[in-house]
Amino acid sequence: MSAYVIFNYKIMDRSQIDELTKRALPIDEQYGAEVIIGSPVKAVEGQALPNMVVYKFDSFAQAEHWYYSDEQQALTVFRQGMTQGWVAIVPGVDETDDLVASGYFDCESAPSK
Repeated sequence: MSAYVIFNYKIMDRSQIDELTKRALPIDEQYGAEVIIGSPVKAVEGQALPNMVVYKFDSFAQAEHWYYSDEQQALTVFRQGMTQGWVAIVPGVDETDDLVASGYFDCESAPSK
């Protein structure tokens, strides 16, 4: 199983990015977060904000536990002071059907064929 937390953002205060990384590392280690993407973004379709970080977790529950932890929520306040963008928690394909069926997502299932 796997899950991902995706950050797509614009940096408003670049002078704080090193501090954000320094504060994030011990939290990531504590909760088993693995950075698999940390890169500028160049959209080939649609619009994207100029930076992306993607974390990988062993499960959707682990990703939620990390994101909603007190430590990460404190870091979120700091991050939001220097960036603008969005964050999403996305299940890996092996957990998607169960989460959709549970009603976790506010969406309708794909129409039957």
